[in-house]
Amino acid sequence: MYRWMTVLLVGCGLLADAPAIADQLDAPTIQSSGVTVEQAKQILVLVLKHEKIDTANPHLWIDGPWTDEETGLPFLAGHYHFGIVDNNPGGGRSVTLGQFSVTILTGDIWQTERCRRFRFPALTVIQKRITEKTGQPLATEADAKEELGCD
Repeated sequence: MYRWMTVLLVGCGLLADAPAIADQLDAPTIQSSGVTVEQAKQILVLVLKHEKIDTANPHLWIDGPWTDEETGLPFLAGHYHFGIVDNNPGGGRSVTLGQFSVTILTGDIWQTERCRRFRFPALTVIQKRITEKTGQPLATEADAKEELGCD
């Protein structure tokens, strides 16, 4: 019983904190056309922090959004793609820690090379605000995987 109550209290604490975290996204500035590049980066940083990646590391940087060299448009329509690079891990070469896709109309975020969708309370709060502004619901897992080219 004690463990159950601890889990419940921690869960409530995360949910209570979620609106404060969501406010960091400049929620009032979300447009019906979706998130900007900077807002997509804010969503990505939230996910990185959730994944315990030290975003204060001076060697860590966000590469992107990646675009088509000819058109300047995102690789995949409706998505911003980013790479997370550790520029000097232990004095060695740069290492890509992951590739991520943020859906412009929903804030849905995936680690693309692993086809992993992120879901946690603070992110859900942000995605709800985005989808309310855009009128676009989150895609089903199957539809999102197909769109991103996941097997």
